[in-house]
Amino acid sequence: MLRKEEILSLLKPAIISDRPYLPADAASATPAAVLVIIHYHKEEDSPHVFLTKRSSNLKSHRGEISFPGGRYIESDGTLLATALRETEEEVGIAFTPEQVAGSLRAVHTMTSNHFIVPFVTVQDILPKYRTAASEVEAVIDVPLIETLRSIEPDTEHYGLAQDAFKFTYGNNVIWGATARILKQLHGLLIDR
Repeated sequence: MLRKEEILSLLKPAIISDRPYLPADAASATPAAVLVIIHYHKEEDSPHVFLTKRSSNLKSHRGEISFPGGRYIESDGTLLATALRETEEEVGIAFTPEQVAGSLRAVHTMTSNHFIVPFVTVQDILPKYRTAASEVEAVIDVPLIETLRSIEPDTEHYGLAQDAFKFTYGNNVIWGATARILKQLHGLLIDR
């Protein structure tokens, strides 16, 4: 069982900062940020990752499983502020910048031309959440290690694309940009 300190130690080499680097080809894409929330349910529990199922009423990525987050707006000032604002709007949990370890590599969506910066927080226990029904259909809180071990190529959505993976937990299939973020965690926590 990985404890909070172990996870933070394993993530440390990959953590960029709270001011992430965006690749040169990101200039033509819409910037966005998400918050990867790794947490525990109780003292002797294994780590979980907090995911949401997007509302089927949204314009893009409807019904997909994702991390809390969304598009950058100028008043945010930073992508970290975007991730924190969107998390609070979507699931009602307010994190502070000090609770965020930093960011992983940005990922590019293959369909909607967004560059998404994933910020990571590792928490002992989360406060109660409340979802914004207009954005979130359900919360899907999955065991982190078990879900990461379910990795397989995603030929269903992307054919034979090189960098396309999917993860499953129960009836939930996690694919797209969310899966590419989980792939980074897989490399750090499983393939070590």
